[in-house]
Amino acid sequence: MTTSQNKSGFFIGVTCPGCGGELELEEDFFVLTCSHCGSALRVVPPDTPPAFLAESRMPRREVRFHADRFLKKSALPLTESGVQIKAMYYPYWKVDAVVLKTRNKVIERFVADDNDPYSDGSSYEQKRTEVSLSPYSVTLPAGCQFEGLPYSLGLRTGYLKVVPFARENIPDGFDSLPVLVTWPDALDRVKMSAQTVGRIDPADFGKNKTELFHPVGSLIYFPYYIMESYAGGQFRRLVVDGVTGRVWSNSTQLSPIDTAAPAETPDIEFGRLVVEFHRCSNCGVDLPTEQSFIYICDNCHVLTMLEKQTHVAAKVEVAVSLKKNKSSKLLPFWSFKLSGKDAARVQKLMGGIYASDRFVIPGFKVTNFEAAYRLAKRMSAVFPKLDMAPVEKFDSRFLPVTVGPSEAETLCRAIVYRQEVTRNPRCAPGEIDFQVEEARLFYAPFHPEHYFYVD
Repeated sequence: MTTSQNKSGFFIGVTCPGCGGELELEEDFFVLTCSHCGSALRVVPPDTPPAFLAESRMPRREVRFHADRFLKKSALPLTESGVQIKAMYYPYWKVDAVVLKTRNKVIERFVADDNDPYSDGSSYEQKRTEVSLSPYSVTLPAGCQFEGLPYSLGLRTGYLKVVPFARENIPDGFDSLPVLVTWPDALDRVKMSAQTVGRIDPADFGKNKTELFHPVGSLIYFPYYIMESYAGGQFRRLVVDGVTGRVWSNSTQLSPIDTAAPAETPDIEFGRLVVEFHRCSNCGVDLPTEQSFIYICDNCHVLTMLEKQTHVAAKVEVAVSLKKNKSSKLLPFWSFKLSGKDAARVQKLMGGIYASDRFVIPGFKVTNFEAAYRLAKRMSAVFPKLDMAPVEKFDSRFLPVTVGPSEAETLCRAIVYRQEVTRNPRCAPGEIDFQVEEARLFYAPFHPEHYFYVD
């Protein structure tokens, strides 16, 4: 099922707690307005990986038509009269993470000879380590081995519409296979897969590294139709996609596989998304529906944080600017205070932030990792010189906080690891681990100048 172009990610179908109307939650959305009753709602993610069910859009009566069309195009015999059609849901782990890649390359550079215009100049080799941080998404099987099924869902996770997994949501005639791969095992496989990708691109010197940060898992049950027949002494199995009707495989050199659950199935508990009213916990007034992790009630000025952690301070501050600029925007930043030994080590590692006991990370999305790295280093160095004042109310100057404290802490660890790996290519992420004592949100003024924002 395709969706409108202004949406991205797979979509989660839930119901409004106010009127019971159907809702569609985009993957990266956590605040929305019900289109039926107008209620402001927010999504509370579970602590454990949730499970979802992809809706089957292919009626059983049309499966044979799609299979015969595939066989005809492939110049193969059509399906036999005694073909058996089985409908089942197969589980896949979907893992979303941030991957940090370091690539060691040797670049050949040319230098012209200014004294000899007829000379071709000389060349020399320069070593350069490129570091990039990018989103990483992968799916892998979570059930038993079943020949003919695709190993991964691939790009289909970008347009799937799913509903929370429940027995009552499974259509009649479908069976669901049990989950045999636990979340820790799936995470280990993903880490090994990411490291394998790093070995494909050989390093010109040293060793390339690929490390995962902040992996988040969810389980997706995907529908398939299995068509099996035995005619003329030959077995044949066709696997048909239950969403699009695509034929994935036509197998003849295998025997039917028993898909019954093994004697010991891992006891796996899955989380469940909760949709609740997006209201102030103090006075009950609806909060703004813009996507943000921090809200201040316009009625009673009580702070609401969607992501609650014990070390995150329940207050918001703003840096006082000596130069007033009416066009200035206030950008959010997270400041992390490290423990004594960790702070001294990170200060020495980063350079230029010796006077700062905090590491500052942007609280808004920055697509370019190097830009986020330079901004974080600059704001960390200037943080001790900022005069702070409490924020009691948000206005149009305050930009929403689109990066939560956990994601900001992940970026903080990735930046520190990026700095360490440039000095010591053999280090591992666990070697530069540090403890965060306190996290605090503050705003800093930036004004537009040509195409840029200047502090």
